[in-house]
Amino acid sequence: MKRMMTWMMMACVVIATTVSADALSDAKERRKARQEAIHQIVKAGDAKEGDQGYLEPKAGIASDKEALIKDENADRKVGYEAIAKANGKTVEAIGKKAAEINRKRAAGEG
Repeated sequence: MKRMMTWMMMACVVIATTVSADALSDAKERRKARQEAIHQIVKAGDAKEGDQGYLEPKAGIASDKEALIKDENADRKVGYEAIAKANGKTVEAIGKKAAEINRKRAAGEG
């Protein structure tokens, strides 16, 4: 019985890891697909990179742009969660580091 419980727990871990990896892979693909649209939104001044690693929409932007930003932020969070878990950090710490990297990249430093 104990051995069966051990195998069942291992199976649950494998399934959870696979689901997590699939979610991360899907998030990466979605981010890649919307990369140019996000770049144009930021370039137009309709959003900016926030200090927490997420895009901050300008008040009153078009609903389609706002939805795109919301989707981008959700997918960023999936990535931040995976990185945080793999490195023993918090999601917030990873987001702040990502914000720092994004600002440097936008300024042409990275």
